Amino acid sequence: MGIIKRQTIQSSVYTYAGVAVGFLTQGILFPNLFSKAQVGLLSLLISLAQVLSQLSNLGTNGAGGRYFPYFRDTERQHNGYLLMTSLTTLAGFGLCVLGLWLARPWIIEQNQAQSPLFVEYYYLLIPLTLFTVYFTVFDNYARLLYDPVTGTLLQQFVQRLLILLAGVTYWLGWVTFPQFLGLWLLAFFLQMILMVFSVFRDKALFLSRQFLSMSPELRRDLTRYAALTLTTALSSQIILTIDKVMINNAKELGLSATGVYSIAANFATVIAVPATALYKVSGTLIAESWKSNDLENIRKIYSKSCLNQLIAGCLVFVGVAANLPNVFRFLPAGYEAGYYVILWLGLGKLIDMATGINGIILNTSRYYVYDSLFFVALTFITIAANYYLIPRFGINGAAMGGALATLLYNLARTLFVGFAFKMQPFTWRNVAIVLIGLAVWWIAVQVPYPDSAAEKWRFFLDIAWRSALITTLFGGLMIGLKLSPEVNQTVAGLRKRFFNN
Repeated sequence: MGIIKRQTIQSSVYTYAGVAVGFLTQGILFPNLFSKAQVGLLSLLISLAQVLSQLSNLGTNGAGGRYFPYFRDTERQHNGYLLMTSLTTLAGFGLCVLGLWLARPWIIEQNQAQSPLFVEYYYLLIPLTLFTVYFTVFDNYARLLYDPVTGTLLQQFVQRLLILLAGVTYWLGWVTFPQFLGLWLLAFFLQMILMVFSVFRDKALFLSRQFLSMSPELRRDLTRYAALTLTTALSSQIILTIDKVMINNAKELGLSATGVYSIAANFATVIAVPATALYKVSGTLIAESWKSNDLENIRKIYSKSCLNQLIAGCLVFVGVAANLPNVFRFLPAGYEAGYYVILWLGLGKLIDMATGINGIILNTSRYYVYDSLFFVALTFITIAANYYLIPRFGINGAAMGGALATLLYNLARTLFVGFAFKMQPFTWRNVAIVLIGLAVWWIAVQVPYPDSAAEKWRFFLDIAWRSALITTLFGGLMIGLKLSPEVNQTVAGLRKRFFNN
């Protein structure tokens, strides 16, 4: 657990630094700099590129997480794993490019009236998908070699910093919007190049055909597993994307509503930052534990992940929710429509964090096929919920559908892991954390907020002291009640390091 805790903390630090940059970019600069339709365009392009990158990868990243222990051999260049996944991804990307070309007439017909910007810049999906998918290939490879931190640093901080700089050039009037899009694409390209360089620096850039080797049994198992994980990964990206696509295509909504929704979704994403770091770190260790049949280690990681991710998620959720009235004072008129979107999507992220690594346990076990089935079911549930709720509640309906689908999905996975492996990670501590979070939220919103006509600095000051209050109350109760041994150990270590020298 020491490796997981250390690397999760490192990844979280980089990610939250990126969150700060992302808040300046997506939360403040872009909404004030671009039209809602332009903001919606950027979000929609990224969402679709993520779906296409999963399709391009053909499931090899997911299969690598399960079977890389059977490739691991530095002297034999890990038996050609990197070459295999790179070439497979290239073939998948070629199929996606063909699909984009064939789909263009239909895209024009569906979007010309409500989303002409998307039609105009449709082909940006090709380079954006290429840069995205090969970043994930090398990031996943580095993670399998026990380096989840570099990819997190590049994706969560460096990329966002480069996008911020691109936005500043547009703000200063140095570039037009089409030129800005070129700089925006450059951020994704540089992220990919730096990830490849990191692998090269670590002397792991193995692309020789000499050592490419798989037994027939491993090839068969890997192919079968890749097909299933492709279904899972593609379903997960469709779930993350379908709300924006359906909002964009809905009557009386379109690309502008997509822009409002995407800004709100960015705030909700902040809540899941620690979970993203944990999943990158723990996946390889869980796979190794399955290989050695170390169920006790899996059980321990599972229990601690549920507890500590719930603590982190509750703290951030309460901090975001209590400060929303202040945040909207920095956004142009119309973005306040995303208030409940943030709360609903944030609740979905919190539910996902509270159930820990149930998906990783299931996906790396012999029952991995069921995880794919759960994901497919979740896709249909999400689409059905959005189809019903968006016409009735607009962008709030999309967020409600997402939260409901996340609840049902994680309930199914948690019950399956519980019955299949006799692993039940929850205790009274988990309930106590939720109750404390609700109490701190209630206390934090009792103090009046600055008047809407107040100067901007008063809103900054209010965010600072309200966040400090929430952190002090929530963190103090966590430490005082000793709800998490890991939290108390971390605090004790920091105290010893900085105050006992």
